[in-house]
Amino acid sequence: MVSIGDRLLEERKRLNMNQTDMGKLGAVAYGTYANYEAGKRVPDAEFLSNLYAAGVDVIYVLTGTRSNSTLSNAETLLLEGFNRMDERGKAVVQAVVQTYNTTG
Repeated sequence: MVSIGDRLLEERKRLNMNQTDMGKLGAVAYGTYANYEAGKRVPDAEFLSNLYAAGVDVIYVLTGTRSNSTLSNAETLLLEGFNRMDERGKAVVQAVVQTYNTTG
């Protein structure tokens, strides 16, 4: 059976991080994080919330099912802002993206 620790390891590798950096991302010490991966401890909500804020697929870590999106927080904020714009604002953003895609 695949555990939360196994899935944390998978996410860490997907993000090309070491255990120290992943622990820092979650605001825990290296040893604490290493124990999470080893299955010796279970991560708490604050740790998982910190990982989520940094773009880790916490839904996958908890359930084994990939979330619908692996967007970073910045990407999520941009998308949410775009969705709140009126049609004129959306047209401007789309024009900028189109220009960038054809020139850059």
